[in-house]
Amino acid sequence: MTPRQKNTLSNAERQATIHELLQEQMRLAIRRTFITVLEEEVNGFIQAALYQRTPERRDYRNGYYERDLVTTSGEIENLPVPRTREGFRTQLFERYQRRQEELDEAICNMFVQGVSTARVGDVVEALTGTHPSASTVSRIFHTLEGEFEAWKNRPLKSHYLYAFADGTYFTVIYDHEGVKMPILAVVGIDIEGKRDVLAFCVGERENQAAWEDLFDQLRERGVEQIDLWCTDGHKAMLNALEIKFSTSKRQRCVKHKMENVRGYIPEKQQDQVRPELKAIFYQTSREKADQELVAFVTKYEKIYPSAVQCLQRDLEACLTFYSFPEKHWKFIRTTNIIERLFGEVKKRSHKMAAAFRNENSCMLMFYAVIRSLKLRRISVPAQVASLPENLHNS
Repeated sequence: MTPRQKNTLSNAERQATIHELLQEQMRLAIRRTFITVLEEEVNGFIQAALYQRTPERRDYRNGYYERDLVTTSGEIENLPVPRTREGFRTQLFERYQRRQEELDEAICNMFVQGVSTARVGDVVEALTGTHPSASTVSRIFHTLEGEFEAWKNRPLKSHYLYAFADGTYFTVIYDHEGVKMPILAVVGIDIEGKRDVLAFCVGERENQAAWEDLFDQLRERGVEQIDLWCTDGHKAMLNALEIKFSTSKRQRCVKHKMENVRGYIPEKQQDQVRPELKAIFYQTSREKADQELVAFVTKYEKIYPSAVQCLQRDLEACLTFYSFPEKHWKFIRTTNIIERLFGEVKKRSHKMAAAFRNENSCMLMFYAVIRSLKLRRISVPAQVASLPENLHNS
C-alpha cells in the first residue's frame, strides 16, 4: 500500500497561497472590468457599437494597443486599449500613466506620515507586486509642488471671525549643517465656522517684517476683515498686527499667560495658586471673571508681587474672548488650534528621523500634511453669521 503523502505546507505558506490566488482573481476581475469600461467608452465616443451602422457614427475603430497598469491588486499586463482613426483617448487612466491615481496618493500619504522611502517601496510591492525606487517615491511626493503653488495663491474669503497666528521650527540643512528654520502660519475660521489654514511662510518669529509680509499676503489674496486674532505675546507679531489689522480685536492666549505667571511663583506653591489663577479665565461671564481677578490680586499682590505684575500686563487682551459667543470661548481663549496643527506636522516629520534637505522640502512637507488633515467646523450662531460685516467688530 502506497503511504499517503503528508501535507508539509505550514499555515503561513497556505495563507500565502490563498492570498496569491485571491490576488490573481482580483486582477482578472479588474482586467475584465477595465476592458468593459474601455469598450463602453469607445462606443460612446464613436456613437456606435462594434460593427454597428448608425447615422450618428462619428469615428471608426483602428485596432488596439497594449499597455501594463499597476493596481492595488498587482500589475495587469497587456491590457488592450482601443484606438480610433480620430484619436480616441480613454478617461479611465491618463495617457502613459503607469499607476492608478489612488496608488500614487497612497504612496504620497505614506511618505508624508513619516514612512521611509524604502519602507514605502516594500509596502507597495506587497500590494502590487512591483517595487518603486526611492527616487520614484520622492518624485511622486514632489508632484505636489504644482498643487502647493496654486494653494499659496488661491483667493481667500473677505471676512473671517477668528484667526490664529503662531510660529514653529523645523531642522533644515543649510550649507551642510542642520539649522532651525522657522515657519509662520495663520489658521482662520470663517463666518460659517469652517476652519482652514490660510497661509504659511518661512520667517523668524521675532522678525516684524516677516509677520508683516505674511499678513500682506492675506490682504493681497482678499482678506478684508478678521474680527479676532488669537496669538501669544510675541512683540514682533503684535506690532505687525497693529499695522496690518488695526481694527481687529486681539485675544492673548491664556494658557501662555498662566504659564508666564506661574514662572514667578515657587514650584511648591504653584498647586495652590493654579486653580485660583485659572478661575479668572473660566467663568461664565466677564463680570464674574473680574471678581475672580480682584480676589486673586488682593490675595497675592504682597506675597507674589512679580507674578501679579505679570498677570496685569496685557491683561485686557487675555479677557477679550468674553465679549464673543460663549460657545466659542473654548476655541478662542488659547492658541491650541494652531499649536495642534503644528503638533500634527511635527508628529509626522519626526518619524523621518532626519533633517530636511532644503527649505523647499520642509515647506512641501508642511503643505502635504495640512492637506491631509480634516479640520472640524465650529458651530456659529445664526445671529453672528448674519450680521453685516461692519457690525462684527462693534
